[in-house]
Amino acid sequence: MNPLAWIADAYETHCLTLAKGLTGHELLLRLGTNPADTFTPRDDDEANEFLWVAGENYWSWGAARAGEANGWAFVLEPASCWGGIPERLGHASRGTEVIFSSEVGGMGNVGYWQDGTRITGFDTMTPQDRAEQGQAADPDRLVEQMQRAGLFDNPDAPCRRYGGLALLYEVTGLSVSQEQTALALSGKLPAYGRGLEGRPQGSDGRLASSLPDAGGGAAGGAVGNPSSPQRAGRAKSSPGAGALSES
Repeated sequence: MNPLAWIADAYETHCLTLAKGLTGHELLLRLGTNPADTFTPRDDDEANEFLWVAGENYWSWGAARAGEANGWAFVLEPASCWGGIPERLGHASRGTEVIFSSEVGGMGNVGYWQDGTRITGFDTMTPQDRAEQGQAADPDRLVEQMQRAGLFDNPDAPCRRYGGLALLYEVTGLSVSQEQTALALSGKLPAYGRGLEGRPQGSDGRLASSLPDAGGGAAGGAVGNPSSPQRAGRAKSSPGAGALSES
């Protein structure tokens, strides 16, 4: 049983990013959230309002919820996939390891990074093409876990959309419930082009980042530049009473 499968059921578009040994707050910052744009919702109304406002500002920022479980930090985006941007993953993984799974428009992606280096990554519909998804240090690193997660089963099987999340569980053992994320620490993740990926790199490929280190430096990398993402469908939420800025 995959304890992360509820994410695919609850959110048609989503991204789950995990980092070993960090706090949720640190991972948010490494992925590009401004410290001033973090808060803990007071109630369900405020949490839902945040998701609603994020939908109205999709091409500027996405809503993210963060925390820790089983020795890993998590950042869950219920209606966007800005945490899966390559340069951000390189930044987040410096001094640790990071794995993410995202789905938008029926297209799923998984990537695994260590200390700024992309180890492996793939489209969940074609997991056998790991070596063709751009530079990777060790494309076959997670094959055993991928097999256990069912990623090599019939690609037309209805359960395929759970494959990336199943792999995250196989690799990390992280289990987090919908209730744990509902009122978790929240923050704005900048949309593509508004974060680290818009900054210059030095000759060694490292980003010239001025964001807070959150316990580590910044590193760049490439898992293949994402195509212009589709606007996410609304998360299952409704406007509430929270007063949130749209900036």
